[in-house]
Amino acid sequence: MASVASAAERRRDHRIEPADTSWRPDAVLRPGQSVRLLNICRCGALVESSARLRPGARTELQLAGLSARHAIRGRLERCHVATLDPLRYRGVIVFDESVDLGEARGVSE
Repeated sequence: MASVASAAERRRDHRIEPADTSWRPDAVLRPGQSVRLLNICRCGALVESSARLRPGARTELQLAGLSARHAIRGRLERCHVATLDPLRYRGVIVFDESVDLGEARGVSE
């Protein structure tokens, strides 16, 4: 059995942490669920929440920066319990359309 460390990389895109973007880590999933953005790439994002995330649910990730807001539609792909005390869930949102990460970094291309 192969160890997790030696498993092939399955990610399609490079992940970016919120600190490396113009967006704040505090975000909202419609219809109003607070989440924390852990990382983002062109096709999706990893978020964490104190409320259960429902795989398969359609949603919109609402991000805010210093000068702008951005809403990205997508679908919750998967979710798992990240910690028990306090209870926190982590979920992956797959975006309907690719996101321009140059814009996310505050870079004009």
